This record gives sequence, structure tokens and C-alpha cells, in this order.
Amino acid sequence: MIALIPLKSLDDAKSRLGDVLDAEQRHALALRMLTRVVDACQGAGLTVAIISSDPMAYIAARELGTVVVDDGGEDLTGSVRRGLAVYADAETVVVIAADLPYVETADLEALLAAAHPLAIAPSADGKTNAIAATPPSAFTPSYGDGSAARHGGTPVVRPGLARDLDTPADLLEFEATWPSR
Repeated sequence: MIALIPLKSLDDAKSRLGDVLDAEQRHALALRMLTRVVDACQGAGLTVAIISSDPMAYIAARELGTVVVDDGGEDLTGSVRRGLAVYADAETVVVIAADLPYVETADLEALLAAAHPLAIAPSADGKTNAIAATPPSAFTPSYGDGSAARHGGTPVVRPGLARDLDTPADLLEFEATWPSR
């Protein structure tokens, strides 16, 4: 079982937080969330591959015990297609956003349990935060506005999978909830 975590350039990470965090702080926040997502995936027994072309992703991957699949500079849909092609023979694949600061191993276990053949964790705005497919060919990536409806599958609604961190309000809530982590 494989988890694919798309990660755009850490230099561009969390750009919508540019009014409240400088580039170094956004970079650190992105790595903090990535670490949490990787830990949750590994706790659920998933082998993790980060999909990115950022050289910093290779360093983070080595430190986190993961591998990197080069995204070829593609957008989210294209980079996930690349990851799926690499792991087409896997029994199950999970594609999960790198910015889910509340995700827990139990959230991934629930997503995996519902993947017959497809389970989805939608975001509040109708996009896709995570998806599990058994087999991987059951998933055809089509990210962007309304992607959760396009992707389909059994909805898995869990706070750790639903709550991402994109806005200054999300950041304030996260800092109040997880001040020392």
C-alpha cells in the first residue's frame, strides 16, 4: 500500500499566508505539516512517496524515510498521474494533501477501510484532501474546484482529513490548538 503526497515547491508553499508569515516561516510550516502527514501514513502501514521536483523535497524525504517521485513540473493533476503510473501495480494507493495538520493514523485507516474501490475525504470547499483507491486504476485524478464530486467514491468525513491549512484564520486556529508541536 502506497501513499502519494504531492508537494509543490517549498519556496512557494502556503503563499496565501504571505501576509502573516514570511517565506522562512511558510517553509517551516509546510515541513511541519508534511511531517505530520507522513507520520500518519506510515503509522497506517503505508509506504510513502512524495511527489515533487523541489530539491528540498528530496532532503525532507530522506529525513522522513520516504522516497520522491519527480513531478516533472506538472500541475497537481499531472503530478498525481505520474505518481499513479509509478505505483500502478500497488494493491492500494492513497493520495493525500501535504497540508493536513490534524491528520491521524486512524483517519488514514478509515479512508483505507472504505476504499472499495474508491474512498474520498473532501475538503470544506469541495476539493479533494485525500483519496484511496483499490486498485490504483480506480482513481482518475481531476483536481481543482469541485474535484471531490468529480472523483466520487465513498465519502469519509473525519476532522483530521477535512481540515487543511490555507488561510490566516486556519493558521490562527492551528497555532492555538498545536502551540508546541
